Amino acid sequence: MKIKDIKNIVNKQLALDYNFREEELKSKKNIFTSNELIEGRRVYRKNKDFLKILAINNLAIFSGDSLIMPWIKEKFNNYDGEWIFSYYALKRVDQKLMEYGQEIHNTRHYYIPNPNFPKVSSKLNIKWFEKDEILQFKDDERFGQAFEFSEIHPDVLAVAAMDGNKIMGMAGASADSKTMWQIGIDVIPEYRGRGIAANLVSLLKDEILSRGIVPFYGTSESHNYSKNVAINSGFFPFWAEASSRKCK
Repeated sequence: MKIKDIKNIVNKQLALDYNFREEELKSKKNIFTSNELIEGRRVYRKNKDFLKILAINNLAIFSGDSLIMPWIKEKFNNYDGEWIFSYYALKRVDQKLMEYGQEIHNTRHYYIPNPNFPKVSSKLNIKWFEKDEILQFKDDERFGQAFEFSEIHPDVLAVAAMDGNKIMGMAGASADSKTMWQIGIDVIPEYRGRGIAANLVSLLKDEILSRGIVPFYGTSESHNYSKNVAINSGFFPFWAEASSRKCK
C-alpha cells in the first residue's frame, strides 16, 4: 500500500466521521457540520458527541449539536486551524460547553504508517493471537491499552513478546472501522526500556498493512513516551481530535 493510498483511506474515513465532503480538505476554510451517525463512521460512544473537533491539513473541522454550532461558527470561522487545540481556543470552547452541561473530554494525536519505513524482524519470541484467541485476556488488567473488548470496535489481532511462558508486552488492534484498525500497546513494567513496545507495534503495523487495512496509532497530548513509540515504529502524525462529554 502506497502512502497516497493510506492518506486517501484515512481522509475518506474522517469525512464520514465528521460529516463533510472529502474535497473540502483542500480548501483553506474551517468546516462546520452537524454530528450525524453516518453508516461506516467510527463510533466510540453509543450516543452522539455533543461536539467534536478535528484538526487536519491546517484546518479545524467542528461537528456538533445544533445548539452550539452557531456560536462555534461565529467564533472560529476565521480562526487559524493550526492552533485550534491551543489552550486559549479550547478554554473558550470549554466555557461555552459548560452552558450545556458539557466539557472537553480529551485531545488526542493520531498517527498513520509510512509504508516506506523498513520492515522489522524480531529477536524476541513472538506469539500471535487472532480475534477469538484474544478473549482469554478479557479480565487481565495488564493489557488495558492493548485491548478494548468493545462491541462497537472489537479487538481483532494481537502480538505478544514472550519470556518463556510469560508475556513481556502485548500490542493489540481494534477494528474501529472497516478500513482502519487502531493499535494499542502494553509492556509489563519489569520489561520496559528494552524497545519491546516499538518492536511489537511495528510487527503489528506491518501485518495489518499486509491485510489491506490501514493501522493507526493514537496518544494524548502529553504522553511523550507513547509518541516516541509511534515514531520509532514507522508512524507519523496526521490528525488530531477533541471531543466533549457530560460534565462530571
